[in-house]
Amino acid sequence: MALRFGKNLTLKKHYWKCLPYCECKLTETSNYLEIEHFHPKSYYPDKVIVWDNLLPACKRCNVNKANHDTKKEPIVHPIKDNPKSHLILRAYRFYNKTDLGQMTIEVIGLNNRERLVKKRFEIGVELIEQLEILLELTTEYDNGNSSSTRRRNRIIETLKNLMREGTRQYEFSATAATVILHEESHAKIKQLFIKNKLWDDELIDLETEVKFGAINE
Repeated sequence: MALRFGKNLTLKKHYWKCLPYCECKLTETSNYLEIEHFHPKSYYPDKVIVWDNLLPACKRCNVNKANHDTKKEPIVHPIKDNPKSHLILRAYRFYNKTDLGQMTIEVIGLNNRERLVKKRFEIGVELIEQLEILLELTTEYDNGNSSSTRRRNRIIETLKNLMREGTRQYEFSATAATVILHEESHAKIKQLFIKNKLWDDELIDLETEVKFGAINE
């Protein structure tokens, strides 16, 4: 059962992630859950117990944001704003589309090399390698070199598992979703799946979720 602190603080809704900011898992030992006041209580004491002002965040993001005055110098509100309108993810770093996006990057520290960029890079490299392996297996299936039921089931389940990493419940899902949609190997796999009538309703739904989570142009 999810802990409930209000409509924005339902941890099940946020998939136990620092969803407002860095997307790390709050269940990991090093990522302590804190109750983030979007508009800081030091400046806006009337917002201390207003549910719309409360968000679950990791300690590091909360410390970075500190007492930043979000009314005088606004940042992206993770519930009310669409991050895609203000941010783009390229080469595992966030870049701004707007002044609001730039302020968010700087205040939250979204491009911290050791904690975030390195982790995004590792996730991306692993995904790309797995997609390339899957493309080889799918090509063999398409060529008839290995068209057994066992191979068919293997490639279908592998693709679904890879795409699930780009859905909201996974850590750093925005990174995974962006990598998946930009990789040529994924596009080729999809074409082969469609050709062989393997692109089913579940994959269609997963692709919709991946597109929702991707932070790209």
